[in-house]
Amino acid sequence: MPTTIPILSAPDLEAAARYYAGFGFAETGRWPDYLILVHPLGIELHVGLDADHDDSDPASAGHRHGGACYIRFETEEEARALHADWARASDQGSISQPRETHYGLLEFGVDDPFGNTISVGGALDRKDR
Repeated sequence: MPTTIPILSAPDLEAAARYYAGFGFAETGRWPDYLILVHPLGIELHVGLDADHDDSDPASAGHRHGGACYIRFETEEEARALHADWARASDQGSISQPRETHYGLLEFGVDDPFGNTISVGGALDRKDR
């Protein structure tokens, strides 16, 4: 089965490594313009250096190259467990409260300081709802 790995962007790879370490990600590879991060659950994120992403540069101020990814679990319990772990790192950035969707998932999201969004969901057990 193939693996899909999102490639996010950031203007500073060291800042990205520090930020995601707060959520449990460990750096497993780094080059001058690329970073690989892996979470203990096996979630892998890649971060590419994007100098145009830097708001301090007047030529690119306000121009965002943020990306997005979706992490899907089989159950809502798995999504809730990850939310509990990541909520402890909430000073790291914006994390939403879990919410039930009309399409049968429990979802929450994290917006990192570089303009990227990570959405997480797990299937709801609708038998008793």
